[in-house]
Amino acid sequence: MAFLYSSLDETIYVEQPEGFLVPGKEDYVCLLQKALYGLKQSSRAWFHVIAEVLVDFDFKQSESDPCIWIHENAKGERIYIALYVDDLIIAGENEKDILTIKRRLSKRFEMKDLGIARKFLGMEIKYGNDGSIKIYQNQYIQQLLEHHGMWDCNPVSTPLDTSIKLSSIMENEAPADPQEYASIVGGLTFAAYVTRSDITCAVGQLSQFLNKPSTTHMHAAKRVLRYL
Repeated sequence: MAFLYSSLDETIYVEQPEGFLVPGKEDYVCLLQKALYGLKQSSRAWFHVIAEVLVDFDFKQSESDPCIWIHENAKGERIYIALYVDDLIIAGENEKDILTIKRRLSKRFEMKDLGIARKFLGMEIKYGNDGSIKIYQNQYIQQLLEHHGMWDCNPVSTPLDTSIKLSSIMENEAPADPQEYASIVGGLTFAAYVTRSDITCAVGQLSQFLNKPSTTHMHAAKRVLRYL
């Protein structure tokens, strides 16, 4: 529903939707006034809408990440809002302030409050009794292993085999499926970026051979899966 709040600057026409054809005007088209899911412009148009609202609520955009917004009250207590397309997560030091911003947002947009965050963008979130917060991706990694047929693989203790130095494919080497290789590296990249910094070095090396991977590169990629 979020994209429907966004007005379009471009002129875009669409065919009349099935079931809503105007009798006698079946060859007419509709001029879009608002964004729809599926349009390339929709995400950007929606971001402009939500950004204007957050600025109106005295939030400031992070210089490090444009999808992070920060509000600071008179006591110096902060609220953070992380945006991902039409999902957002709110964190803060003052629970009353969080409830206030939720209430103000719900007056501007049709929203659904899912309560305390347990999952977000593939992350699982666990809260400790001591106030700690742990972020992990067990379910995501299990799905990654299952997708690539590695669920029953033998584990290893390190993500890289230090006795093998990866290099460009040689003439006598067998090529690997580049699509499968890219799929594995892409899945590993997301894990490395979110919670598994211990595989960052391995993923960085594997990413250098996306154009022409060899079976050696594929074995190295699957070794990281075995490590996970």
